This record gives sequence, C-alpha cells and structure tokens, in this order.
Amino acid sequence: MELNVSNYSYDAIKYFISVASHGSLLRASYSLGISQSALSQSMKNLEQSLNVKLFNRNTRGVILTNEGKKLYELAKKGDSYFRESIISTLRTNQSISLKTFKISAPQSLLNAYVFPMMNNMVTKYNNVNFEFAPSIKENDIVKNLQSEEIDLIIDKTNAKFVLKEIVVRTITENNYYFAYNPDFFHFNDIATIKDLEKLPMIIKERTGKNDNSWMRVSFKRLIICRNDESILKLIKKGIGIGLCSNTLIEDEKLKILNLKDYKPTKRTVEAFYLDSNHIAKEFVDEIIKSIS
Repeated sequence: MELNVSNYSYDAIKYFISVASHGSLLRASYSLGISQSALSQSMKNLEQSLNVKLFNRNTRGVILTNEGKKLYELAKKGDSYFRESIISTLRTNQSISLKTFKISAPQSLLNAYVFPMMNNMVTKYNNVNFEFAPSIKENDIVKNLQSEEIDLIIDKTNAKFVLKEIVVRTITENNYYFAYNPDFFHFNDIATIKDLEKLPMIIKERTGKNDNSWMRVSFKRLIICRNDESILKLIKKGIGIGLCSNTLIEDEKLKILNLKDYKPTKRTVEAFYLDSNHIAKEFVDEIIKSIS
C-alpha cells in the first residue's frame, strides 16, 4: 500500500503527543481543550489508520507500547518530523504484521458481489489477508461484528439494528418469481396452483420470517435446495419450476411463470459492518458503485 501521509491530520499527531506526554486521556483533554470522548476516538482512529496499537490503557491512564514509543520519539521533535514519524510507523508495522479481514456471505453473494471486487481490494490493501467465512444466522450478526470475529457480513435479510456502531447498507433489492425453462415447459398467461400439481417446485430452504411453509402446503412435489445456484441449475435442466430472483431470470433467459394470487417475494441484499471499520466501508462502497 502506498504510504499517503495526507491521510493523517496534524491534529491527530498533536493529540497523540499530548496523550503520550500526560500519560492520561483526561489530563490531555483538559490541556487541549477538547472532550475526553473526542480525544479517545481520535486516538482509536489513529491506531486503526496505522494498524498498530499505540497505548495500553489501565486505571491510572495510558502507557505507550513499543510502537507508540517509536512514534512519540519522532513526532515530538516537531512538525518537520511529522512525515517521517508516520511513514516509519507504517513501514515498521506492515513489515511485521498483516491484518486479517473476514467476510461472511452465502456463496451466491460472494460470486455476485464480492469476488468481482477482490482484485481492486487486494491491490489497494496489500497488507491485508482476506478470509471468507460461512454465512451467519441473522441472530448472530451483532455478536460476530461486536466481537470482531467477522469484519463484513453480506446476506439476504431485512435485519435492522438500533446500535450506532453497526452500519446496515442496502446493496440491492431483488424480486423473486417462479421461473421455468421454455425449452421444457409451456404455460398459458396465468397459471394456478392446480396446474402445477404434478410438477416439482424447486425452492430454497428457509426458516424464521422467510419461512416457506406455505409452499409446502400448496405444492405436492418439492425439491428443496441449499443455495440459489442449485435452484438455477435444476430449472435450466428442466427438472421443474423454481423460485429465483429477477436478475437470475434475466441473465439466464428463463421465463417468469405468472401464478394466480402470488405476490412476488422481495428480498434485500444488505451489508453489515462496524462503523469504525474503514476497509469494510470502502469494500461496500466499491460494490455499490459497480452495480449502480
């Protein structure tokens, strides 16, 4: 990664010097004339930007780490050493440690939204190891983000949180229709459930608020899949009628089955990450930009 000193403000290094000199966030905040919370956030942002821990905090105040001491010795000499201090800390840290950035998403969403962005992100963050994790249950999203077990979660859900530290961003919204391959099936303008009694219906296993129990009751023959790719493959092979998104139907030149009294299901692809995670924010920015 190119060492861009413009990313680090003079105020941040000035605040760092004051905290290091006073050995206390409280005393430094009084000296600088800013709130302790603002100063604490500034130090967290500086540590995150440098990808290095500068302080160890205890009941008496703060103690500089070895990396913090190196930065302090250079930075306190004056403005002319600002650039040198930043570059030195970045280079030292990058040479000894690589950050791991974990992404959780179903395979279909990795293929559609994450993998196309990987070349840009790997090039930009050459000090980061990217790791992919299995998709996470909706109830576990907050826990995994707060514990920093996962950095970025992308999934089809409408989960909403009132936690300020967790950002929820909509990547796209898809309508789900029953689709079929016209090479194998032919239907009138509007079909009824009775018309489909003898045909296998291909759906994705769902629980909770996206439960598909009504389909289990309505259709006599079901093929239940774990992911959208399996549903799509079975539809294309003429195995049956399947429920899939409008984007997949268009891409594969399938036809929509107009089912009487059926209202298309809408599912939202959303991204979840901590507000403090700048890599996650930039990753999602890139995804949204690519599909807009």
